[in-house]
Amino acid sequence: MDFEIIIEKAPEEPGVYIFKNQRHYIYIGKAINLRKRLLQHLKERETSTKEDNIFRRSSRLEWIITNNEYEALLLEMDLIRTHKPKYNVLLKHGSGYPVIIITKEEHPTIKITRENFDEGEAFGPFLNMNKAFKIKKLIHSTFRLRTCDPIPKRDTPCMDYHLGLCSGPCANLISKEDYAISVKSAKGFLSGNVKELLPILHEKIEKYASNMAFEKAAFLRDQVSVLQNLVQGQGVFSYDIEEADIFYLDYKSIWLFIIRNHRLVAHKEFNINQDAIVNPGEILGTYYLSNLIPKKLVTNFSLEEDFKKFMKSRRKDIAFGQNIPEGLLKIIKKNTIYTQNVEDFNKEFEKIFLRKAPKLIECFDISHFGGTFTVGSMVVWENGALNKSKYRRYRVKTVNYIDDFASLKEVLSRRARRIVPKEDSMPDMWLIDGGKGQLSMGIEVKESFLLNTYVCSLAKEEEIIYTEDGLAIPIKNNQTLYRVFGLLRDEAHRFAITYNRNVRSKEFIKDALSKVKGVGKVKREIIYRHFDSLYDFIKSDQEKLKKLGISKTIQENVKKLLES
Repeated sequence: MDFEIIIEKAPEEPGVYIFKNQRHYIYIGKAINLRKRLLQHLKERETSTKEDNIFRRSSRLEWIITNNEYEALLLEMDLIRTHKPKYNVLLKHGSGYPVIIITKEEHPTIKITRENFDEGEAFGPFLNMNKAFKIKKLIHSTFRLRTCDPIPKRDTPCMDYHLGLCSGPCANLISKEDYAISVKSAKGFLSGNVKELLPILHEKIEKYASNMAFEKAAFLRDQVSVLQNLVQGQGVFSYDIEEADIFYLDYKSIWLFIIRNHRLVAHKEFNINQDAIVNPGEILGTYYLSNLIPKKLVTNFSLEEDFKKFMKSRRKDIAFGQNIPEGLLKIIKKNTIYTQNVEDFNKEFEKIFLRKAPKLIECFDISHFGGTFTVGSMVVWENGALNKSKYRRYRVKTVNYIDDFASLKEVLSRRARRIVPKEDSMPDMWLIDGGKGQLSMGIEVKESFLLNTYVCSLAKEEEIIYTEDGLAIPIKNNQTLYRVFGLLRDEAHRFAITYNRNVRSKEFIKDALSKVKGVGKVKREIIYRHFDSLYDFIKSDQEKLKKLGISKTIQENVKKLLES
């Protein structure tokens, strides 16, 4: 395809341009002048491998004209989110990270959502769905906000009331005033702003105690205990910023640090595809199309005015900044250290191992539960940082007893079968969690598949790396090497353990569902795939169940099974 001719026909107007082929979208960009921007791409092709790959992989070039650059930005972000082009950086997680909502109702309840942030007061985001579910359960058990949605009217409360998960507003078992205090306490717990709330709760406790209402006093006392523990944990890591999302861009990754109530509550690394073209506005734009917008957005890079305009359209009081407080900056640099010491690692590796330092390392671990539910994990270190997009997990199929060596052989063989036909890149190094036995198994698989990779194992207790060429290298006193290899081993272990627990939880679901009347193989599989636990299934709303083809009767039968 002659792109020069096509580009010469491009209009000199604002809009979005799209590189694609028959099957995939390759790159999507915006421009205030489409022709000038595309000519710039064409010129950069001569010196940039990334730009050249965009043209070589594309068979079509299209554009959509807009009224202005701001409209182009909105369209670009929407198209990127929809089509996920290979050469655009994406910070998107499904349909957005989960957020906890305290609803705007007479008797508010708590919900987890990924999109309806206006339904109530929002708290989050939570980068882990399991954490959001655990906090939701904790709020029900501690503050007893209602579990029914919508709230029914009845004379006697449901089972959740007797389990201590709800205060029974549906049956008028709690006054509006007391329920409102529980709601305030739950909001204080989620936001961390509890100091003004504690005196009110203490006053209420004294009032109930003097009126001999000891059960109500005990209920509030438990809330106070939880909130006081929260206060005691504050101030240790307190920063000048009250609420902000901080994006820190280095050469290999984009890091998100979430600040709420002056505290760092979560962080996440987004690995950048080395082929991708990094455009900060585009990166954050696709992220905030489906995620909660904070009071302040802080970056270590500049943002376009059109992007700021887009953010203000979503939240009017948002502020922008590039000054990261010194104390927080130190924490950020400690978390991003693995992407900043590549040269030191390379020098130390070559000095001690007497060979070229690896750029791509795959690290493996095996986990089981008494010989059952055996799984394997693979984590990846690429160009000086963990590359989580390349992590893989394996359910071991050929071993149903305790045999780490046989399990490892299966996992490595399955990995090799993807490397040999070049479906995946050849790693420079295989690092296996274990000793000489695991090393020998790795060498056996390597030789069987004729792989050009360097095989090593890391024994945990001795912290010694055993290599295929007979070296035994203690690394505990070499912080540069230990930082990388220890991180890889621990990450592979964490990933394997997490997967093992998930598998066991899912198998429990299958086993329990086999005892429920009306649940055949098909419905059992649907429930297995869409719910992490049976608790989540019995709490699921009817609309979701209806979409999945599951009747309320089945949900009730599962609930009876769990209560029996």
